[in-house]
Amino acid sequence: MASTASSLLVVFLLVAAAATPARSCAPSDLHALLSVKQALGNPATLSSWSPSSPNCCAWDHLRCDDAGRVNNVFIDGADDVHGQIPSAVGGLSALMSLSLFRLPGLTGAIPPCLTALSNLQFLTISHTNVSGPIPGALARLRSLDSVDLSNNKLSGCIPAAFADLPNLRSLDLRHNQLTGPIPAGLVQGQFRSLILSYNQLSGPIPRDDAQDEINTVDLSHNKLTGDPSHLFVPGRPIGKVDLSWNYLDFDLSKLVFPPELTYLDLSHNRIRGTVPASLERLSTLQKLDLSYNNLCGPLPKGHGVIKHGCKPYAHNQCRHGTPLAGCQDLS
Repeated sequence: MASTASSLLVVFLLVAAAATPARSCAPSDLHALLSVKQALGNPATLSSWSPSSPNCCAWDHLRCDDAGRVNNVFIDGADDVHGQIPSAVGGLSALMSLSLFRLPGLTGAIPPCLTALSNLQFLTISHTNVSGPIPGALARLRSLDSVDLSNNKLSGCIPAAFADLPNLRSLDLRHNQLTGPIPAGLVQGQFRSLILSYNQLSGPIPRDDAQDEINTVDLSHNKLTGDPSHLFVPGRPIGKVDLSWNYLDFDLSKLVFPPELTYLDLSHNRIRGTVPASLERLSTLQKLDLSYNNLCGPLPKGHGVIKHGCKPYAHNQCRHGTPLAGCQDLS
């Protein structure tokens, strides 16, 4: 008898579950998404975005939260997307992540409507033909954790207001046409990543007195000047540093590199002095390049220096002192 009752209960629950309507998205999100699709030329990539399927939480290229609100939109690798970033995106008020990646037909400026996305944490607009300045108003999005605006045609200065974003840990603006100085304090907290390479940024690298760990600093292929020694302050772990292809001019001789360093490229600058002895103690260093500078000899003796071979020290034009030569003799 008990077994029969249990079986009936299971059948009842299965029937009830089948009768429960599938989670549907908010009408405001549905309307906004259909407007976005229309503004992008009704691409086949977004064919599932259709009013005939009103549960937009089941559509491709997006995710919903438990309340049925669209919190993640990702459109990538689509050649049939054309037009500017639609203003209707601003109607997705629960959006936490927006990714527009490898969309060559995406043009125009970054629209002000994005500032309406007060919950946005992750913003990616990358490998597109979006142009114009980076809106300083993006700094109103106080929850931003990661911003990737790389590989576009953005111009103008990096907004200083980005330094006021309390949670921004990762900023990638590589391969644009940005000019002007680097504002101080662009990224915050631990495991920070700052990638500004392949632009036309100028002036000195700003001081950062924070002691938090920095995972990556890539400022290569710009027009930066001055002394970046403050990046290597004692007690602050740093993993990858690429400052190559700039106009940096400073004495390397007594610089003490942090032991956590795994990647160091200072090539193609105007760096003076000698190769510091602290290089010998970098047991985790996997990539080293000090070539095409004005460094002088002699090279410190030790496995930590010679294990990288001679190429990292090549093409140095010593102007005052002993030429940086004899690398082969140390091996």
